[in-house]
Amino acid sequence: MKDAYSYPKYCDVAYNWDRKPECDFIEECIKRYSGVKAGSILDIACGTGIHLRELARRGYDVMGLDSSEEMSAFVVQKAEAEGLKVKCIRTGMEKFRLDRKFGCAICLLDSFRYLLTDGAIISHLKSVASALEEDGLYILDLWMPGGVPPKGGRITEWEDISWTQQEKDIRVEAKYVQHPETFDEKEKTFEDELILKVKSPDLNSTIRSRVKTRALFYEGFKDLIAGSGFFDLAGRFYNFDFGLKEGYNIKPIRTNIILKRKRG
Repeated sequence: MKDAYSYPKYCDVAYNWDRKPECDFIEECIKRYSGVKAGSILDIACGTGIHLRELARRGYDVMGLDSSEEMSAFVVQKAEAEGLKVKCIRTGMEKFRLDRKFGCAICLLDSFRYLLTDGAIISHLKSVASALEEDGLYILDLWMPGGVPPKGGRITEWEDISWTQQEKDIRVEAKYVQHPETFDEKEKTFEDELILKVKSPDLNSTIRSRVKTRALFYEGFKDLIAGSGFFDLAGRFYNFDFGLKEGYNIKPIRTNIILKRKRG
């Protein structure tokens, strides 16, 4: 059976909680930190396009990038069904080139951690910078372990969360789990897994996706940003909230990083 991300209809149900607060946060970041009046937004590793559709409803000119053929097709079809104009290009994250520039870029839902090496991150940042207007923002949402890189290959806090979403006759019981036994101390990589138990007229089964991702530590990430030469660090917040430090929607803490494209 194909992995969970090959079933965008069920992923869309699983992740279809209220995205308005997250998009409010994105808009406020643009107001606070952007040097341009961003009327266009690029969503990198956009998945099923949940944020793209909400931002399109708010009047933004939006485009998504995703490496999955199934996801890319679903984004356009879902948007058309809702009367929205959304474009999606199938491409990987590490290296891409677009024929236009955007006022803002976003990469949400932990997708940034698919960049497994420093070299891949630098290449990615170069691609994003080339797709942004000067002083444009790049907004990230990802899980970051607390503290500094651990000694002895140990991270003390790992995510293991479950939730359930229902949409008409489709019910999805979702579980996201990180596998600490796979943590590589040298490479700072580990495997995480998305498990979707689907009950619907078309499918009654459990589908999974288990992949390698990177544990990014904030101090090391700052060094990468500075060394890349493409962005300045504009801010760090949690849970799409400029003030509160408590759980939002799903309990674990999310780290939101705001980068600003350098001039020149």
